[in-house]
Amino acid sequence: MKRHISLFILFAIISSACSRLELVPISQKSTGGFYKTETHINQALIGAYNGLRSAWVTSQGSYMLTEARSDNTFQGQAYNDGPISRFEVTPDLPILNTVWSSYYNYIQRCNEILEALGDVAMSDEARRQYEGEARFLRGLFYFDLVRLFGAVPLVTNTLTIDESYKMTRSSVEEVYKQIESDLAIAADYLPANHDTDNTGRATTWAARGYLGKVYLFMSGYPLGANRWEDAGKRFKEVIDAGVFEFFTDYAAIYDHGNESGKQQVFSIPFVSGQNGNGNPYPTRNASNDVAPVSFAEGGVPFGGSPFNLFLSNDIVEAYEPGDLRKDVSILFSWRHKSGETITTLPTARKYQNGPVVQANDWDIDWIALSYTDVLMMYAEVLNEQGYQSGGEAFSILNDVRQRAGLEPRTAADVPNQEAFRRWVEAERRVEFAFENLRWFDLVRTDRAVDVMSDFLSEYGLEGNVKSKDQYIYPIPQAVLNITPQLGQNPGY
Repeated sequence: MKRHISLFILFAIISSACSRLELVPISQKSTGGFYKTETHINQALIGAYNGLRSAWVTSQGSYMLTEARSDNTFQGQAYNDGPISRFEVTPDLPILNTVWSSYYNYIQRCNEILEALGDVAMSDEARRQYEGEARFLRGLFYFDLVRLFGAVPLVTNTLTIDESYKMTRSSVEEVYKQIESDLAIAADYLPANHDTDNTGRATTWAARGYLGKVYLFMSGYPLGANRWEDAGKRFKEVIDAGVFEFFTDYAAIYDHGNESGKQQVFSIPFVSGQNGNGNPYPTRNASNDVAPVSFAEGGVPFGGSPFNLFLSNDIVEAYEPGDLRKDVSILFSWRHKSGETITTLPTARKYQNGPVVQANDWDIDWIALSYTDVLMMYAEVLNEQGYQSGGEAFSILNDVRQRAGLEPRTAADVPNQEAFRRWVEAERRVEFAFENLRWFDLVRTDRAVDVMSDFLSEYGLEGNVKSKDQYIYPIPQAVLNITPQLGQNPGY
């Protein structure tokens, strides 16, 4: 996917640049006459999808602000993810400004597409699909922003430079209302499937699945909005569609041969050997010291990365004995560059499957929303609506356990609603390890302070977890320098 649009709203431009840029005011919609045909709209949408790919996979921020914040990893060094991992974040941490600026750039792309749609000749069917896709993407970008920074500026139209200077923050409730609206429209407008030439584009099932996930988060911290019924309805629509399949082999979910298959509700496509369109995840999360040799020789093709995740002992010990997910997700024995075999420093293994032509260039798609995730969130919804011993929620989680080679659990093991919540938490952690879900799960269940305080006590840093203010990040200082009226988040 190539980038075709590069207009930023003001605080995205200036916070990432050293000097003022000369730009045509965005309100004039002058992109050099770009939006004239349906092809232009489609190209712009591809650019917006590329933004999602960058936000969730290719950028360092994708794991630094999520996985590195959780108890799955620990970084003791002074890199960007070091302060994040140790709960020592300050507003001038560079990655915060990078993420903020990038997301508003991506949102701007969506806004431009939505405003241009009415002026371009195309069929009503195509117009609905393009609007659905732009709203789907904008909804997901705001879903990340509100979870990362809390109340943020809500920009749903293109702005002039002067208007950008005057932006204020919308409440968390207002941002979620916009996300809900965007995804609901997307669910109505998007098709049920695409042909093979359009694999990776959003479908109605992706929109419905994410809308259910948004309702799930709205029901948790900080809103406590009790949208469990709405969440369950959307998840059930995906489940009852008959389009997806619960694989009986956990490793098969991440197999290159099953890309865009029935286990994936929405995925981000990658192709190696095509001008940087490969997936960097498998290389980036492998140890920097792993030998650049084949798997058969004990290494990882083209080696690892200095930006790799440092796995915590906590996540290694979180797997029950015999859990088949453990060896799919973690590499316990690997060959060092020196030739020595390392068995005391586990490293991430997940997604190391598929063709690779050079470092950071793997032909393996990123599963953004898996069918298993939908099922497990549905089980969580059922429990929140009322604990039922041995009911459907039990069946869903026991299917997940049995696929992992573990014994099913009964009401004797999980006797009440609170025990079921902890079961969900534990199962999701190992099922989706290193997929950037753990931190958000801890926040929405209001468990992050307790869990992370206990985790950091292993390093003598439990005092760094001070309050729920740290559930979100500070507004980047570079942004406040330009738009001080936004104000800083409490605790920073």
